Amino acid sequence: MNIPIDYHVFRFFKAAISSKQRKIALIGTLCGLLWIIRRSQQIDNKRFPEISRSKKSKRVLNIDFIIKLCHLIHVVIPAWRSQEFINLFCLTAGLVLRTILSISISTINGSIVKAIVNQDFLLFLKRLVHLGMFAIPASMVNSGLEYIIRKLSLQFRQRMALYLNEKYIKGLVYYQMSNLDSRIPNPDQRFTQDIEKWANCLSNLYSNLTKPLLDIVLLSRKLSELMGYKGPLVIIGWYFISGIIIRFISPPISLLTAQEQRNEGIYRTLHTDIVDHSEEIAFYQGKEWELRRLSQILGGLVSHIKYMLAKRYFMSACDNMLVKYGAVMVAYGVLGLPVFGNNSSGYLAKIGDDPSAITRDFIKNSSLLINLAKAVGRMVVSYKEIQSLIGYTSLIQEADDVLDELASGEYKREMILDSEFSNSERGRLIISDKIKFEDVPIVSPNGDLLIKSISFTINPGMNTFIQGPNGCGKTSLFRILGQLWPLFSGTIETPPMNQIFYIPQRPYLPYGSLREQIIYPHTKEQMLAQGITDENLEEFLKFLKLDEVLEKRGGFEQIEDWNDTLSGGQKQRIAISRVLYHLPKFAILDDCTSAISMDIEGDIYQTLKNKGITLITVSHRDSLMKYHNYILKFDGEGGWNFYKILNDI
Repeated sequence: MNIPIDYHVFRFFKAAISSKQRKIALIGTLCGLLWIIRRSQQIDNKRFPEISRSKKSKRVLNIDFIIKLCHLIHVVIPAWRSQEFINLFCLTAGLVLRTILSISISTINGSIVKAIVNQDFLLFLKRLVHLGMFAIPASMVNSGLEYIIRKLSLQFRQRMALYLNEKYIKGLVYYQMSNLDSRIPNPDQRFTQDIEKWANCLSNLYSNLTKPLLDIVLLSRKLSELMGYKGPLVIIGWYFISGIIIRFISPPISLLTAQEQRNEGIYRTLHTDIVDHSEEIAFYQGKEWELRRLSQILGGLVSHIKYMLAKRYFMSACDNMLVKYGAVMVAYGVLGLPVFGNNSSGYLAKIGDDPSAITRDFIKNSSLLINLAKAVGRMVVSYKEIQSLIGYTSLIQEADDVLDELASGEYKREMILDSEFSNSERGRLIISDKIKFEDVPIVSPNGDLLIKSISFTINPGMNTFIQGPNGCGKTSLFRILGQLWPLFSGTIETPPMNQIFYIPQRPYLPYGSLREQIIYPHTKEQMLAQGITDENLEEFLKFLKLDEVLEKRGGFEQIEDWNDTLSGGQKQRIAISRVLYHLPKFAILDDCTSAISMDIEGDIYQTLKNKGITLITVSHRDSLMKYHNYILKFDGEGGWNFYKILNDI
């Protein structure tokens, strides 16, 4: 007589809890687990106060995240005819095919074991051949899926990088993000590593969610043919309960991930600062200070990563206990349903009490059940992957929002308290053939007032020499003129920006050819379209005493890091050659000849004047005053004076 399985289960649990010691052990285990969870949450709240203030941060599938993710997905998959969508379709088809192959291989595994039990050698060899035939397409599908996932990640990264780069290198957004806005402290980190990790997370998450869903549907259908829907439902129910528990005890992975990326960006920026300012650090003997700062930031980064590793260890232990070992016990119970369940008599009669058939079905069902358990388990633990995706998505979306706001002229920055310009309206900018300031305050982006109001006009031919102590607003004047800093009030008239050329004291020499240093930011094609040849560039270099550079470095095609190759005076003369190439109407020379000898400096200024370029010079060298006929003088206390001088040169 077959005894129902429910009776066996009742007898088992009755025996398990009959002992007083087992009761104490069970209660103690539950109390210990609850204490660990509570202690972990207290540590989270202490380490990250924003968690305790906003529990909403732990929600995953909220509407805000879905909207952000859909917007970013539309960026990386712009149309159904795009290559990304085609690859996504191929990935989906491959996932379906892999599940079908898994079911077929499970059936063959059961047949092989049955042949072994029956000692049927020919059938055993036949089933091995079948398994080998399935191994070839299965291997190709698995490798193909991995290839498509990595290719999708690369395509997502390229699409997102191009999308953000176009916004970043637009107008003056790249300057405003680093100098005016304080919301994105490390744009280089945001536009490189964060995009890469977001793309990897998104491509992997799709396969990690789609494959389990397909497995659950197809494997449950196959399992139900033998044991009914009760077996698959028990497995799914167990994982559902496990998911609720994991959801309750899971740490704020999204917040932790976002904070880790910010810490990585800060540490990377410190190293960039050392590279950019190595000379100053060496002169100041600041190596010990820099080392302490690096060690401090690195220590904070490592401490945070260790904290994340500890949290992941705790989560991994819970995952293994619930998803791995707990599921194994439930799975064995389900595998015993055909023999010990309520319908066992029908099953045994159908196979004729054949032990080999029972073994075949056990191997077949266990293989299917293992795959089903893995599928449901991946669905459960994918919660952590979704949290990571939330963290990266928030970083990318934040950068996208900031870029849009900067493009529309909005920025957020700490303003000086009680500054009259904190909520000031913007002034007017008019395109004209002259440079004119009318009642314009010189104000830094954070509201620091340098000059309350300034008014002057520089017409073509009015070569102007600007004097004043450091920090009085000389360079700030040009930042407002170049629309780098906001115009809080007043009116500015300025020629188009392509008619104004600015040369700082330390010129920018990008990695590239010698020709590109001279014609920057033009290309060779643009140079030739203007009727300028390499012979003309060679004349510029000869005039500036740079012909030796052309000869020694191998011509205009030579590509080098010119910041390391050239001396300070040579760099400044390369910058002057750009003025000779572009021939703007106005040239702003911001102490750009400080490393050039005075005889060459005089020739340069006289030549620029002869070419009809209006010079606006900021310098501490009074010897240059003779090449100008107007002076704009700052007293360093908010006062200024603009007047004409008489020169015959």
